[in-house]
Amino acid sequence: MYREPLVAGRFYESNREGLKQQIEQCFQHPLGIGNKDLQANGRLIAMISPHAGYMFSGPPASHGFARLKLEQPLPERVVLLGPKHTQFGAGFSISNAESWQTPLGLVKVDQDFARNLADAVPDLRLDDAAHRFEHSIEVQLPFLQHIYQEKPLKIVPVALGYTSFGILKNLVEKTKEFFDEVDDLEKNLIIVSSDFSHDTPREEAYRLDSEVIDRILALDAKGFFDLVDLENRSVCGLMPIAALLLLIEDLSVKAVRLAYSTSMDIMRHERGVGYASIIFEEAE
Repeated sequence: MYREPLVAGRFYESNREGLKQQIEQCFQHPLGIGNKDLQANGRLIAMISPHAGYMFSGPPASHGFARLKLEQPLPERVVLLGPKHTQFGAGFSISNAESWQTPLGLVKVDQDFARNLADAVPDLRLDDAAHRFEHSIEVQLPFLQHIYQEKPLKIVPVALGYTSFGILKNLVEKTKEFFDEVDDLEKNLIIVSSDFSHDTPREEAYRLDSEVIDRILALDAKGFFDLVDLENRSVCGLMPIAALLLLIEDLSVKAVRLAYSTSMDIMRHERGVGYASIIFEEAE
């Protein structure tokens, strides 16, 4: 059983060659990584990547994936944390599919890992309904396939719906226990899928998102959660970003903003969406 693509032909090209060309164009776009010098300053632990149409979010996303390409060796497993934009399925769910399909081929789900994680964290359920109509994780996959052209890739897709900070923290604590007992957290790469401000004028988007990103760079899980939640900031990845910050709070980590831009930087319109590429590296 595999999960069919939902937004191929809308968010990104639906045919193999067209998609490969589109991804290359994202890297070479003026807002993409291009030929900019990028260095690895420690093992890559996690990254935040946007999930809109590639025309808008692909160039800023290219920065994070270019950094991933520098990892030697590439991580064998990628845990993908995405928000739930729909009400379908369980509130916290792991994909139960054998693989996910994109125009570039099938991406294998690490089912043994997924089942063990679901057994260890009762609030996490093996549930495909939550993923069937959710685009946030799917949009990361062609970029990952572009990087993993010569190495097998295994993923663990996790969708997180809205909840309180306390409930989220409890879920993350149980997840930490699983990693401590079964699998070293540091052997995995975590990719969080999130866009930032929505339906916002450009200058306001830059200001509001800068405030949010500052909390992320400070690794302040509670401060980030409260800012977005209490002020109703339109960061769709509130839950997965907060979960990531809680997961890594005991590690020696440095967060770096690689890129930020908005849809209004690509095409002139009055109100749009903000996109950021942020990495988390092991601090020396």
